[in-house]
Amino acid sequence: MKSPKYITHGTSSGQDAEKIQEEGFEAQEGRATVSGDLIYAYKWATKQERRSASKSETKIGEEEKGRIVIMKVPEDKSVDYATHTGIEVDETSKEITGYSSKYESGRKQLAIYDGGDVVKTREKIERAKKELKEIEAQLSDFFRANNIDPDQIKSKEDLNGAIEPFEIQKKIEILRKVEELEKQRIEKRKEAEADVSISQENILMSVIPTQELGEKLSELSQKIRNLETVDLENFTGEISKIIEADKNNFLASGLNVREVVGNLLSSTMETEVVNMVRSLSMDVKRAQGYEVYNRGKDEIKGKEVDKDRLRQKLEKILAAVEADDFDIGMENLNRYIRMNVDQLLRELR
Repeated sequence: MKSPKYITHGTSSGQDAEKIQEEGFEAQEGRATVSGDLIYAYKWATKQERRSASKSETKIGEEEKGRIVIMKVPEDKSVDYATHTGIEVDETSKEITGYSSKYESGRKQLAIYDGGDVVKTREKIERAKKELKEIEAQLSDFFRANNIDPDQIKSKEDLNGAIEPFEIQKKIEILRKVEELEKQRIEKRKEAEADVSISQENILMSVIPTQELGEKLSELSQKIRNLETVDLENFTGEISKIIEADKNNFLASGLNVREVVGNLLSSTMETEVVNMVRSLSMDVKRAQGYEVYNRGKDEIKGKEVDKDRLRQKLEKILAAVEADDFDIGMENLNRYIRMNVDQLLRELR
């Protein structure tokens, strides 16, 4: 995918947004922390269950809302799919493994990369994360082999207390092995969890997710799902007015709000449509008898799919998009929907 010009981040709290305004945005390279989808960012900033899953250290009150932070992507950075969003389709065993949930919503949850070859960087980070888990597993196994509960070892002091009853030679042996594995873990974590940042001058807006904004984004979402024509010019104007009218929103000096919002609404439409098509493609695989797993083979992403109903749904969509007057509002999306729905119907037959 082409790196977007503007991105959003739905914060966990107003305090987080203020810190980003003042200091810039920091994240782990390759970790899903940003999006090109305003609808998704709004949901993240307003839904308690999503915000509570973030790594924010600030307190999240029951009634507190986050903020939608909008940033410009610097020239030395790239934004692309996050790590662990791919799948593997085995035609022989009829299995789909990998990260099917993240694959379906992959365009909604993007990551920042420090330039360079994003594909190679993503593979390197995924490999480092796997190796980090292996080192941590080795450390836990070593503790258990020596009758030490790994869950109780949070510091060097905890370890010293745990080995206190042991003979001196055994203590030395344990400390040396732990030191060796801890050194490996620190080095591997640098690869797996490298920091990446967007400087303060690229922070363009911090928007309060008001009910009025939510209603307008819900209207947009409904039109996309119904494959109705989206008047991007009109939505851009109305959403820009909502943002500019709220004096509690932060807007960078001299910012052309309309230009930024228009760009983000285009990427929002692209993201929502791709998500919809990917969900349909997974349903087609299920209808064909594929087992769909999530996170490797750790869990089955179960869902009953009626093949005849799915075929009728796809035929209805195809009839709508092949009509002479069909136009969702972006020509590239018109082509994308026609081509992919036609292909899915061919696969299902």
